[in-house]
Amino acid sequence: MTNNLLLEDQLSKITAINYEGDEVLKQQRLGAVAVNELVARFTTTPEKIDDELVAVVLVRLKDLQVRDYAMGLTNNENIDQLFNLWHWLIGVAPIGHIAPVACIFAACAYESGEADLANKALDKAFIDEANYPLAILLRRVFFANWPAEHFAAMRAQLHPKICAQLFGSSI
Repeated sequence: MTNNLLLEDQLSKITAINYEGDEVLKQQRLGAVAVNELVARFTTTPEKIDDELVAVVLVRLKDLQVRDYAMGLTNNENIDQLFNLWHWLIGVAPIGHIAPVACIFAACAYESGEADLANKALDKAFIDEANYPLAILLRRVFFANWPAEHFAAMRAQLHPKICAQLFGSSI
């Protein structure tokens, strides 16, 4: 599905895009659309996942809006597929792009009852970025044994708001 050298080349091209002002929302939207496309391809035609799409997703997941959008896609119907997607993406993400994916996977794993796996994912996030704020928050949440079902309730409240900010309505 992906070649590390090609992926690194695509990452450097996309990372070089400098966006400010009005471009921020446009790039956030493009990031969310890329996440949607990756999810669709992963679940239906994984052979069509290319390095450019993976690179766009990895770069845009560094944006908190896009990361939170991706995190909010999980639901009871797709949690197993997204668990597999985020786990796979951690494996192909190069250093400097692991923390956001690892946190999304950690939340998904925790919600799936895989607390040990969730904590191992957070370990990877901390190796990638020692002070990644979401990893710190999730570590505290997991340590406090926060009920996993609260993730679904939180998503139900937050995801429509993120969609409205990105697209003007919920998806």
